[in-house]
Amino acid sequence: MMYNFDSVELKNENGELQIVLHMKVPKNSANTEFGAEFNFNKDDSLRHNAVNFVKKKFPKLKVASIVVVAGTLLLTTIPMQKAEAHEADFNMSYLYFGNTSSYISQVDKTQGNLNLVSPSYFDLNADGSLKLTSQFDSKFVNEMHNRGIKVVPFLSNHWDRTLGRAALANREALSTQIANAIVKNNLDGVQVDIENTTDVDRDAYTDLVRLLREKLPADKEVSVAVAANPNGWTKGWHGTYDYKELAKYASYLMIMAYDESYEGGPEGPVASIGFVDRSIQYALKQGVPADKVVLGVPFYGRFWKEGAPASEGGKGISNTKVDEMLVKYGGNVIFDEASKSPKATITIKSGDPTTTIAGKTLAPGTYHIWYENNDSIREKLRLIHKYEIKGTGSWSLGQENTSMWQYYKTWMSHDGVEVIPVNPDQPKEQTGEISPTQITYTVKSGDSLWKIATAHKLTVDELKVLNGLTSDAINIGQVLKVSNAVLTPTTVPVVEAPTIQTTTYTVKSGDSLWKVATDHNMAVTELKTLNGLTSDVINIGQVLKVKSSVTSTASTITQTVSQPKANTPGAISAPAQEAVAPKPVVKPTPAPAKTTTTVAAKTTTAVAKSYTVLKAGSKGTAVTNLQNKLIKVGSYTGKATGTYDTKTKSAVVAFQKKYKLAADGIAGPATQSKLDTVIATATSTKATTSTKAVAKSYPVLKVGSKGTAVTNLQNKLIKAGSYSGKATGTYDTKTKSAVVAFQKKYKLAADGIAGPATQSKLDTVIATATSTKATTSTKAVAKSYPVLKVGSKGTAVTNLQS
Repeated sequence: MMYNFDSVELKNENGELQIVLHMKVPKNSANTEFGAEFNFNKDDSLRHNAVNFVKKKFPKLKVASIVVVAGTLLLTTIPMQKAEAHEADFNMSYLYFGNTSSYISQVDKTQGNLNLVSPSYFDLNADGSLKLTSQFDSKFVNEMHNRGIKVVPFLSNHWDRTLGRAALANREALSTQIANAIVKNNLDGVQVDIENTTDVDRDAYTDLVRLLREKLPADKEVSVAVAANPNGWTKGWHGTYDYKELAKYASYLMIMAYDESYEGGPEGPVASIGFVDRSIQYALKQGVPADKVVLGVPFYGRFWKEGAPASEGGKGISNTKVDEMLVKYGGNVIFDEASKSPKATITIKSGDPTTTIAGKTLAPGTYHIWYENNDSIREKLRLIHKYEIKGTGSWSLGQENTSMWQYYKTWMSHDGVEVIPVNPDQPKEQTGEISPTQITYTVKSGDSLWKIATAHKLTVDELKVLNGLTSDAINIGQVLKVSNAVLTPTTVPVVEAPTIQTTTYTVKSGDSLWKVATDHNMAVTELKTLNGLTSDVINIGQVLKVKSSVTSTASTITQTVSQPKANTPGAISAPAQEAVAPKPVVKPTPAPAKTTTTVAAKTTTAVAKSYTVLKAGSKGTAVTNLQNKLIKVGSYTGKATGTYDTKTKSAVVAFQKKYKLAADGIAGPATQSKLDTVIATATSTKATTSTKAVAKSYPVLKVGSKGTAVTNLQNKLIKAGSYSGKATGTYDTKTKSAVVAFQKKYKLAADGIAGPATQSKLDTVIATATSTKATTSTKAVAKSYPVLKVGSKGTAVTNLQS
């Protein structure tokens, strides 16, 4: 049904844009009569019409909500963040050009938008056996895992058909070698990217993927990079890929939806919108589930020289290089509406500075470059919502203009409708009564534990302990505790403002406000304020003021504070963390309730703790310390020997399995860091009277399950208001309906199965409700630490050394 809107009203509601759509009330009909004709809150067509109307009329407005009224009757309110039918939360990218250092830099420039990276670690020997490339670096794997990003290398034959067929012929042994390499090196799976085989290799190709799925642990990914096939070809390279059969074994298919125009071919876009759209349609028509389709997006273009044969054109060029050339030579850029692709025309004159691409210097002349920019990439990402597919991939990281990343999450999450973010100012210390406060964060698309922890100055382990998490999996809409604090009344501290010393920075290609701010130890808001910027747009060559250092205007500061309650780390008494402006450290005094304390402002710098990798055969003090720690956590019995023997390895494996680490029996940084965290948590629990969250495991319960676990689940659902009656101990249809209702309420996957995510959320909801009632209880706060390095002195260093 279509609805017509007579007039539109734009309103500012608490800093958010609200659009009011007015419908005309039929003549001779009162408001109440008109409203009774419809159940508007359940009328999906009305909501759909309203959302589409706003998108069409106001495509660039950041809308928070839509209100539909008829006369004085409110028909429905539509929060735009919830109005979108589809959100994608998966984004991966390939790593090919660079090394460990540059890869880490490339990943960090994505501003938390990546879930997974696929480096070039797996090549093939002539006999079809696995060749681990020189690019492999365990340091990079650890760095990515610390960021909550999976590392899934791609297996490549680099377009060599003979090599590809050797691999398929050797698939039984090759699949075993790959599985062993993944487990041994703590990798997260493999993406098969064997190209330029043909339809005669179709069954062998599918069988390789089947073997990999059978031999790899269930939590390891097996994905396949498939040729885009918008025309449905069944022969040649495209015939290699049996989409439907591959999808049975693969975690997902990554459609290489690019190279529509290619080297040696006629001029044109690399990935026109029609080409990409038809490529997705083909996959879905073959029976591939939408949640197993990943859209590959190019971060590069191709160029042709005027007057030269087409056979000499079509060479690749990165998007960043196009931007550099436009700055260097000027030129003209048009956006081709038919293909939704940009085309740059650049003329290099004799005497101009030279440009070299892939080792070849471009001669004077006029070049046509079809490439990708923010507009074309946004158009492609609209298709993931149109077809409700899993997400995106890209070839390859480092070739993109990094300004794109500040918008990427919006494009992925909101179907092209930007939602005004609610970013309240950080709470300021104030005079007056303050209720016990718990700061929470709602998980959004693209988030990871590492990203959330970093944003709130926590470690991943601290965040997991604070929320009772037993794995790194989080769900969109999940509410996480990011800080707990119980404060007593406090007066406004009298602190002299620090002096910020500035220098200047000239914006370069690829820069974004976030990158510039991060590189100069600033927040984006601070950088914008310092430069009087009102938007996030910056231009190449623009000169910005940036912070060079911070100097306190006084060596001592006097302030009056109310003491935090006893044993409350992270209150005003906590050591100052490294921040934009160093805060004074106030030493607590048990009594009186208020005291005047003189403190010196101090600054600190970060140092990361390093661990020696220990494994079978290792000996010495480090092994003794490891064994003693394993004794403390109950994984090792007997006395420490200082020798890493089979008993020690078994203890390490047991610990790794218990805490869901890679169970390889090697005590690397991840294992030892987790061991320290577990011991510190246990020690902290004994040392205080407050009860802290302990990692908890849950059985998977579903229809047919019986016993105490089901009884406990039903009792919890009763407490949460999702289940009525008495607990029966049998997981029947009534229990399933209650679980589905709870899952929908808290935006979990509504499958009616009470897995770990559902039960963990249920415990959190009940604990939060209980905590709200018990306002006198002390709530846990993530502990903060000063950063110590060479030259640091004082009690903190003494404590560290002891």
